[in-house]
Amino acid sequence: MKPALVALMVCSSMLMFAADRKPTAAVLERWVGGKWPLEGKMLDTDYSKATSVTGVSTCAWSPDHIVIICDQSFVAEGKPDRALSVYVFDPKSETFHLFGLSPSGERPTTIDITISADGSHWEYNSQRENNGKRVMFRTINEFRTLDYIDWWSEYSTDGQHWTRMGGGTEKRQK
Repeated sequence: MKPALVALMVCSSMLMFAADRKPTAAVLERWVGGKWPLEGKMLDTDYSKATSVTGVSTCAWSPDHIVIICDQSFVAEGKPDRALSVYVFDPKSETFHLFGLSPSGERPTTIDITISADGSHWEYNSQRENNGKRVMFRTINEFRTLDYIDWWSEYSTDGQHWTRMGGGTEKRQK
């Protein structure tokens, strides 16, 4: 057999294996270790105010490696705030979720997360009613490297046309 044909067969087999690979909680590991300083700018839209956003997240596995827990501090609209984010994987439905908790006692938020097979593209999706109209929100985290993320947030009222609300970067400090 020619080497090029063998290489093609091996690559094809690897792609088929990757396509069949089932998601696991292991992809959440990307957040573990070091601190993740965040910098960004929000835009003036129907669902966001123009402002700078800064913060830092520190994430770790729970003792039994069931969830990732992220302690977060940030400044938005000139006001400091804190939050706790809990990332989970549901093996039965093969889905990822984020639960957000605030010290203010607000109702916890639940956000579904879609993660690409290679773990580099994370899409956080939520929606709410506003004046009888459904509004969808998404934040995209694009891992450019294991230690660098570009992120942006958008909203849509039809699921087809998205309006940018803001964006920024996160770079892990080890």
